[in-house]
Amino acid sequence: MLHGKKGFDRLAYACKNVFNAPVTWLFYNHSKTPTPGPLSRHYPTKYTSHPDISEGLPVKVPSLKPPPAILDRRDSLELEEFATDIYEWLSLLRLESPRVNTEDKIDPYLSGYSVPGDGEDSQSHRLCRISWQGFIPPNWIQQTLADAIHALPSKSWFSLSATSFARGITGDSADCTILIPPNSLGDYFLWDIRTHD
Repeated sequence: MLHGKKGFDRLAYACKNVFNAPVTWLFYNHSKTPTPGPLSRHYPTKYTSHPDISEGLPVKVPSLKPPPAILDRRDSLELEEFATDIYEWLSLLRLESPRVNTEDKIDPYLSGYSVPGDGEDSQSHRLCRISWQGFIPPNWIQQTLADAIHALPSKSWFSLSATSFARGITGDSADCTILIPPNSLGDYFLWDIRTHD
């Protein structure tokens, strides 16, 4: 930007009046950086995302396939209710809520939540939960999904969720969750939750 060019005065004003205090920036290094890096003179805080692995979680697992009666009747309202209940259960699982734990003995007066479906459909299983928190590119998530689909046997199920950074004080963020039920033969549930901007 040269003095006298269009916008120069606005840029000079912004530098004097707006950018006059330290600002925190977030950078993702997708390629190799020269040593020393161009940002090293600004003393950046470096963060490497590592997985948080929780194995052997005792969880009440509902039936992850919609009842055949719903599919036979092609009842979209019942299917939507089933999908919403499963999404709520997956969300509680991601949050490590004690409500989905098999040993949960909370007073029903304090919490009205129960695992979806009738009690006979839910089973007790030990699950493994792996989570990453950080700046993760979409192609990495896509590759992780493809690797999981190819690596797991058809009898098993898995879910993968990705949530964006919050866009404001209220915590508005986008969320995408996929569930591949056991013995699904290409069937899956996909929830794409977005804020209303």
